[in-house]
Amino acid sequence: MNANPKDAFSVSLSKFHRKSLHSQMANTSGCNQLNDLPNIPLPELKVRGLQSAKIKASPKRSPHILKFYVHDAQCILNDPIKKANRRYENQSEYVFVDTYLDALHVIAQEEKKYKQGNGQTIQSEEFSEQQISINPQPTLPNLPAQLMRERMRVYAQSQQKEPQSIESQLAQRQPKKVIKTATSLMTKKILPNKLTVSLSVHQAIPSIKHKVSAKRWVMFTKQKNEKCFNKSVGWQEFQKGEVASITKIMTCYTTLTYLKEYNIEPDQIKIKIPGHAECIDGTSAFLNAGGILTIKQLLFALMLPSGNDAALVLSFTIAYLMILQKTEIYQYNRYLKGAIIDIEPQIERNKKLLKHTFLDQMNKHAISIKMENTNYSSVHGLNDEKNVSCPNDISKLIEKCIQLEVFLEIITTKIFKTHALTDKGGKATLYKWKNTNKLLKKSGWMGVKTGVTPNAGPCFTGYYKNNDMEAIIVVLNCSSMNQRFRDAEVLLISALK
Repeated sequence: MNANPKDAFSVSLSKFHRKSLHSQMANTSGCNQLNDLPNIPLPELKVRGLQSAKIKASPKRSPHILKFYVHDAQCILNDPIKKANRRYENQSEYVFVDTYLDALHVIAQEEKKYKQGNGQTIQSEEFSEQQISINPQPTLPNLPAQLMRERMRVYAQSQQKEPQSIESQLAQRQPKKVIKTATSLMTKKILPNKLTVSLSVHQAIPSIKHKVSAKRWVMFTKQKNEKCFNKSVGWQEFQKGEVASITKIMTCYTTLTYLKEYNIEPDQIKIKIPGHAECIDGTSAFLNAGGILTIKQLLFALMLPSGNDAALVLSFTIAYLMILQKTEIYQYNRYLKGAIIDIEPQIERNKKLLKHTFLDQMNKHAISIKMENTNYSSVHGLNDEKNVSCPNDISKLIEKCIQLEVFLEIITTKIFKTHALTDKGGKATLYKWKNTNKLLKKSGWMGVKTGVTPNAGPCFTGYYKNNDMEAIIVVLNCSSMNQRFRDAEVLLISALK
């Protein structure tokens, strides 16, 4: 039988139901009191499971309340025949008890008091968990009808209250307190064990953190009268992780640094695109083998469409020039004077040597810039567990890169069109590379680089400049491709306030 629909706090854990005694009362005549009835044991309690009733109430919360149904036929005192012949109007009355065991104790105590009042002999009968476990459905004594009627009346009055709606219950809930310090975060054990807490214990966590989806981020700012960048806000900015195509910033920086060191113009070196460039996975500038491009053209192919093929060609070429400078100075000078470098035979002979030569140079630059949490094992940033960096180190690298004019020219370009050359100097393939940085459309934004891989997630590094301030923003492992740009804008707005 279902409970009253107005019961907003009904608990369906288990309901104790007693069968009706109407048929027994109807067949009994001359019985004006319940004690005159034949000594028939009450029916057994029907419950879904006794384990649910063994709930230990915590001091911090109210105990679980169970209910059981009591029929009006068990409350007959004066005229059992008359009341047994009619159906009670409301048969959905319940009595609150804490547990099934408590119900047994309460019934036994009420029977004891009732018998003491009538001068009857009392038989001690206790109910324990051990007895219940042995006999899960014990026979219960009679409960005094007057007490039962009183309980039913009180319960019926409590049911007259209208249940609260879900909206009103939610409105009464107090909002959760925002944790504002690193100390409270560590106390609540919200921070994962494997993450490195980059903030000091007494340093306040930026309120902007909850508005940024990136798992690691930092912002460096420099005012108009300041000489160097200073960290404004950051979160997990020293934590290592894969950085995807953000690696290409160091590839570009290593190339430009080498050219600047030996006074080589970016347009001076001409390279024939090898067939190996067409076999690389990931983002590509779609370089056609056999075409001739300069180092500057390849730098645009590297930074704008984030070409992995351009990263390979640049790294092999610069490494080859570094080796020639030490071994074959004559051949090296020929290339400086405009001879075309056919890098494909060199890749087939010394691919590992060329690769490690350029990677060693990248890591040397990282050490000189004091990028302590960075290691490069790739020139393009495809999935590689050893190719790691952190937001703080990347910001240091960008601070160095923006001091190079060629670098600024490249990263601020939205679309770059150029032709490859043939061996005879004619025009070959037409290339049109579009910058993946969508923030270049907005005022003040000047780069720098995007990146994404399954391991690193969507990443973005941005450089902003106006008349009063400069900002370097790094957001790694954002929630989506577009959200990485929104994260950068949120951090910038907090700095402009």
